[in-house]
Amino acid sequence: MKAVVFDGAIPRYLLSRAVGVLGPQWMTGPGRCTRLGEVEEPELPDTDWIRVRTRLGGVCGSDLNLVGLGVSPSTSPFSSFPFVIGHENVGIVDRVGGGITDLRVGDRVVVNPLLACEVRAVDPPCPGCASGHPSRCENFTEGRLPPGMLMGSTRGVGGSWGEAYVAHRSQVHRVGPELSDRAAVLTEPLATALSPVMADPPRSGEKLLVIGGGTVGLMIVAALHRLAADAEICLLARHEFQAEAAERLGAARVVRPGRGEDYFQSLADLSGARLHRPILGPRIAVGGFDRSFVCVGGKTAVSDALRFTRSGGEVILLANVARLDGVDWTPVWLK
Repeated sequence: MKAVVFDGAIPRYLLSRAVGVLGPQWMTGPGRCTRLGEVEEPELPDTDWIRVRTRLGGVCGSDLNLVGLGVSPSTSPFSSFPFVIGHENVGIVDRVGGGITDLRVGDRVVVNPLLACEVRAVDPPCPGCASGHPSRCENFTEGRLPPGMLMGSTRGVGGSWGEAYVAHRSQVHRVGPELSDRAAVLTEPLATALSPVMADPPRSGEKLLVIGGGTVGLMIVAALHRLAADAEICLLARHEFQAEAAERLGAARVVRPGRGEDYFQSLADLSGARLHRPILGPRIAVGGFDRSFVCVGGKTAVSDALRFTRSGGEVILLANVARLDGVDWTPVWLK
C-alpha cells in the first residue's frame, strides 16, 4: 500500500537536516526521513483487533513538526522506526478479528490513537491507566507492540497517512450517518481541546484568553463557550478567517497582532490589566485573564500567556512545544 513514512535512522536524519537548510521542500524524498512509498499492509496483532481503510487523515501541527524535524529527540525512545505518519483519522473497517462481535466490515469508524496499557496487553495496568487516564500511561515502550505513544508513531500498526491501519477494539468508535468524513476526522483534535477544558470547567464571568487560532484553538473557544456561555473569551490569532470562525464559535473579541495594533494594550484593556514598562524588554501586566490556553508553539505565545494571566490564574499549555529558549519566566514567580 502507499503511505507517507517517517524513518528516524541517523543517516537519514543527518541528510535531512543538512539539505533542509536549502528549503523545506528538500526535507522529504528518497534518502530523507519522510518519504512517500510502498509499505506492507499492517496485520492484526491479535483477535481483538480490526483493520481500517483510510477515508481521511488529518494533518496535525505535530505531524508538520515531525516532517520538519522540529520534534525534540527526547521523544525518540517512544517511537519505533519506520512508521506511517498520521493519527487524526476516519475510515471503513475492512477486516475484523475473530474475538470481536460488535463491529463488522463496512462500519465507518474513528480510532483513538493512544497506545496505552490495554492496547498493549499490559496487565496489571500502570497507575495512570488504572485510574482512567491512559494519556498518563507508563508503558508506551512495553507490551505486545513496538515502542510508541500513538498510532502514527509506531512501527507495524500503520497511520492515517497510509491506505490502512489497525486498531484494538478499545480504541474504536463508530461514526453515525449524521457526521461527514470531514467532521469525523476532527474527533481527535476536538478531544484534545475538550480534555483540559472539562478537567476544570470555566466558571461564570471568567475572563479567558486563547492564544492561537488553529484547529485546537478554535475548538477550545467552542468548548469554553458551550460550558460557560457568559464567560468572556478572547482569541489571539493571526488570520482573518480564524477571527471570523472564532466569533461564530463564541469568542467575544479577537485580537490580531501584526496589523499595526498595539496588541499588548488591547489585551490589557480586555482583561482589566495595568501595563508597566521595564528598563528593557516587553511590558509586564499586573492583573489579567483568569486563564490562558496556549494553542500554538513558540516562545512568544508562552511569554504572552505568562504576562497576561493574573496572579493566581492558570496557564494551560496545549501546543506541542519542544524548546522555549529565550522565555522570561519572571512573571511566574512575580505573580
